[in-house]
Amino acid sequence: MPLITIAATNLNDWQGNTSGIFLLIYTNDDFTAQSGAIHPKSVRENPLSLGTFFHSVPCTVASGVLQIPQVQLDSTEDSPDNPGATYSAAIWDSASGKTVQSFGTKPSFTVPAAPASTSWSTIFTGEAEE
Repeated sequence: MPLITIAATNLNDWQGNTSGIFLLIYTNDDFTAQSGAIHPKSVRENPLSLGTFFHSVPCTVASGVLQIPQVQLDSTEDSPDNPGATYSAAIWDSASGKTVQSFGTKPSFTVPAAPASTSWSTIFTGEAEE
């Protein structure tokens, strides 16, 4: 399966800016997706720097809730050349030009080839402990 849909999610009690917030998704390893798409490793000087990123997702804020929309990512676990490839994600504020925080409960995550749709919660809880 080339693309896995990850459901929209909300982060309650958002204390940051109310506009210009993005979820940036990074590739931590070079890998080829099952579709044949080639994903080079994102280049970052440190985990909180902006660097190059794979996917930028604009978010919205309403009534203190950061809303992250549905995202589609290539699965990593069925990669023909690097099934151990991972992504990582961070919330970025375009007004300050800085990373606000890492996203998720682990520093990196894989995306399984099935099911075709999942949630961020399942992705982070389904990972083996690092």
